[in-house]
Amino acid sequence: MHKFFTSSFDASIYLQQPEQNTGRDEILEVGKLYYGSTMDIARTLIKFDTTQISQSIVENNATSWSAYINLKSANSEEIPLEYTLYANAVSGSWSMGTGTKFDNITYDGVTWYYMDGSTTKKWTNVFSELQYTDYPAKTQGALSGSIGSIYSSGGGIWYSASMASQSFSNEPDDIRMDVTDLVKLWISGSNRLPNNGFILHHHPSASISTTNDGIDYGVLKFFSKETNTIYEPKLELVWDDSSFVTGSLSAVTGSAEEGYKVVLTNIKKEYPQNQKVKIRVKGRDMYPLKSFGTGSFAYDQSKYLPTTTYYQLEDYKTGEIIFPFGNYTKISCDSTSNYFIMDLNTLPINRTYKLKLKIVESGISTIIDDKLIFEIV
Repeated sequence: MHKFFTSSFDASIYLQQPEQNTGRDEILEVGKLYYGSTMDIARTLIKFDTTQISQSIVENNATSWSAYINLKSANSEEIPLEYTLYANAVSGSWSMGTGTKFDNITYDGVTWYYMDGSTTKKWTNVFSELQYTDYPAKTQGALSGSIGSIYSSGGGIWYSASMASQSFSNEPDDIRMDVTDLVKLWISGSNRLPNNGFILHHHPSASISTTNDGIDYGVLKFFSKETNTIYEPKLELVWDDSSFVTGSLSAVTGSAEEGYKVVLTNIKKEYPQNQKVKIRVKGRDMYPLKSFGTGSFAYDQSKYLPTTTYYQLEDYKTGEIIFPFGNYTKISCDSTSNYFIMDLNTLPINRTYKLKLKIVESGISTIIDDKLIFEIV
């Protein structure tokens, strides 16, 4: 099962614009550029509502789950072929603000210097306070009492021992970063952390010697929650929800290419938004024999597919894969037929989606693409 949650707040902060807020900008930036000897750094803060995530885990009895932060690239500039991005849990609360980088200059939210636009609530002040408390030591072991550093009087504070990362090597710069351990710090255990969101940056350490290393990373640009596109930041929650109980059903014989046919029997042309739908998948003989006892063909006699059968959901127009083939899109089975359940919550409406199936038999994969499309309205 894949379930998406859109971001609640996000903003970028800049070393060379240390008091300017960009909470309403359509673009988020992470980068480091040198203009001669002058260095500029951009970092991004993103917060998701973990109450919804916790509720979903409980409601679906998702005992073993993973979480990924998803950001869609928007014309990044001068980025290297190889680099690594890091995400940490922010150590203090911040407010998004209402500014943009170029058109609506404001100082009313998070900036490089300040956490909420107030000149009294500086990142440096909170950093100093946290240095001399035992708060991190009271939390789970992943923190180890370690706190991130301040660079040039600002730039955010974070728990340095709670870190996620994603490395890139000559590939698209869309982010799908595993942040499971960070999310668990916010929702699990009696000593859970307050959720102040993620900070995305280029350096595992924020010390002056590490940050000002002469390496130019260019500027990664991503769509923010203010975008007019379908690509706002999302937190993806995944778990294996498959169940395989065949009852009195018989297994298909032969192969998907020759021996049997696969049909989705109850797919509709349209689904309301924010619905959870159950799609029936039936396997049946390619050339069923007529039964003289009943006078009917065996098309209604459903047979179950291999346990290594998966579904995939794509955006029909862009071809973007939303729910990929894999461990979290396994086909289930009950005494009626195979099936799978899709949670359409937070998927963009008024768009057309396409379903595909993949069956793996003896190490050979067969893709079934029967132009199975529907729209969310």
